[in-house]
Amino acid sequence: MEVTKVYKPCVRGLQMSRSSATLQSTWRNLLLLVGIFFFIPDTSTALSNVSVSIPSAVKRGDNAILICNYNLEYDNLYTVKWYRGRREFYRYTPKENPALKIFPASGGYTVDLAESNATHVFIRNPTSGKYTCEVSADAPAFDTFFVSGEMEVVELPTQRPVITGVHSRYRLGDNINGNCSSDFSKPAANLTWWINDMQVPPHSVRKFGIQRHFTENLESAIVEINFLATLQHFIKGRLKLKCSARIYDIYVQEAEKLIEEDRPRILASGRSPELNMYPFDHLSDTEGFDEHNELYLTHYNNHPSAGTGRMKIPCESQLLKVVVASLLITAVNSLFKPTIEAIVHAAEGSYLQITRTSAENATENQIGLQHCQKSTAEMHLKMKCVKQSEATLRRMALKTR
Repeated sequence: MEVTKVYKPCVRGLQMSRSSATLQSTWRNLLLLVGIFFFIPDTSTALSNVSVSIPSAVKRGDNAILICNYNLEYDNLYTVKWYRGRREFYRYTPKENPALKIFPASGGYTVDLAESNATHVFIRNPTSGKYTCEVSADAPAFDTFFVSGEMEVVELPTQRPVITGVHSRYRLGDNINGNCSSDFSKPAANLTWWINDMQVPPHSVRKFGIQRHFTENLESAIVEINFLATLQHFIKGRLKLKCSARIYDIYVQEAEKLIEEDRPRILASGRSPELNMYPFDHLSDTEGFDEHNELYLTHYNNHPSAGTGRMKIPCESQLLKVVVASLLITAVNSLFKPTIEAIVHAAEGSYLQITRTSAENATENQIGLQHCQKSTAEMHLKMKCVKQSEATLRRMALKTR
């Protein structure tokens, strides 16, 4: 019992301290949540998704529409301002009267208020430069965003691109060299060469520097093409050369030049000449290649052919040829006959000597073989005698013992 009275106050104290610690932790968490709720801004109601839509290029004299997009959610719009460079030229403030305001601007461009509003600005006769949209939300946030875009006013050429230096006919293997130019624009046009509607590879094209005309404040562009004419370039004996001029996406013009193959060949097999082959033409004996065409072998037509008959040779000249041939044969025989006979005799003597030497060698070999056989027989007899003597000596030795 005493033990229980001693420890009961301690147990109650521990329980109270634990409950107070739990209560303090709960209040601390509540205060933290309240702070987060009040001091972190609510992003769901803030100004967001601000962007601009500005044309990258417009033709001089045309109009331009600038668009500023934004998302207010539950905020209120305070103002929308437009700048060219650092100079403000348009403002929209819904709480003011009038809501639309324009400011004098240098450059000659004007704003059409009837076509403008909180998101759109309609500009007549615009000028090149950087255009910026500033959007601000109303109190209490007053969030502000700036978004910019570049616009260039283009001076278009007064005529199509021009192809110079290209002839109307070429032969296979000829060098085709020419220029394409586009004059008096701002900026200079981007020129591209095409062969049969296929863009020419860079190694066959050379671009010159931009030519600037300071008086008119305009520019010109020149591009050269240089390649060898091959059979693949000519389709049914014709090659289409084209030059296209482009300025942004508002100007596209083309110039074409049709080139004929000089004296296109007619294939004997009947196959189309655009195949990657070089067959030879089959011509009759009375026909020939053009001797002025460097791509073919020169073939002359002034020689006698089989169809026109053979040329007659006089009988006297034939008889003379037969006599001369006979004399030459006789002279050759008389000149070389002793030499040929000597060679034949020498060959016969050498053959007899070789035969005699072979017979002597055969006789000597036969005698030697006989001597060898005799010596072998004698050796066999001696060996037999030795063996008999050894046997006799053994018997005598046994008897003496």
